[in-house]
Amino acid sequence: MATVKILDKINDFFDEYEKKTISKGTIITFAHEDPKAITHLIDGVIEQYDITPEGNKVTVNIFKPPAFFPMSWAINKTPNTYFFATLTDVEVHYAPADKVVAFLEKNPDVTMDLLSRLYKGTDALLRRLVIAASGMASNRLIFELLIESYRFGESVGENEMLIKIKQGNLAARSGLARETVSRELHKLERGQFLSMTKRGIVLNIAELEQQIGA
Repeated sequence: MATVKILDKINDFFDEYEKKTISKGTIITFAHEDPKAITHLIDGVIEQYDITPEGNKVTVNIFKPPAFFPMSWAINKTPNTYFFATLTDVEVHYAPADKVVAFLEKNPDVTMDLLSRLYKGTDALLRRLVIAASGMASNRLIFELLIESYRFGESVGENEMLIKIKQGNLAARSGLARETVSRELHKLERGQFLSMTKRGIVLNIAELEQQIGA
């Protein structure tokens, strides 16, 4: 996790650029389109996703503050093949890619923090691939539930986390049909791995982690 010193450096750099407010549900970058700049997320949540040839949405990543992206495009000139869209109202800065790269070169502590976060994301993606290869819908869904809880969950008791996520979003992230997600959630509820409430889904973290060997 970034230290206060690193966060201050990041904020001070991006504060030099204009702040923008973008409404929920806005696509800020389309697939196969070069981003206008590097996006620094001040507040809110942004989703990175792809659309399969069959027309299904697959979530690749979820960004929350203090993320700035897409850095592969900035550093390696990798063509962008993904959509980026706001899941909530957001506040962002847009900074030129060359300025961001120069900033990272001058601040190795910020670069190391970025690498640390990137490797955590890579580890999660690799774990997702392994679980997807197992072919078990329950494990794929449990993994996405746990990732959501680690990143956005609210502690509501010992080993219990509340997450607020729609079944459609779980389907997009897990690559499962929405009907399958609904069926598997009810199975997990009957097994007392979670409970569906008006506030959201309450997860029994220890039991779910044991279920997939996390």
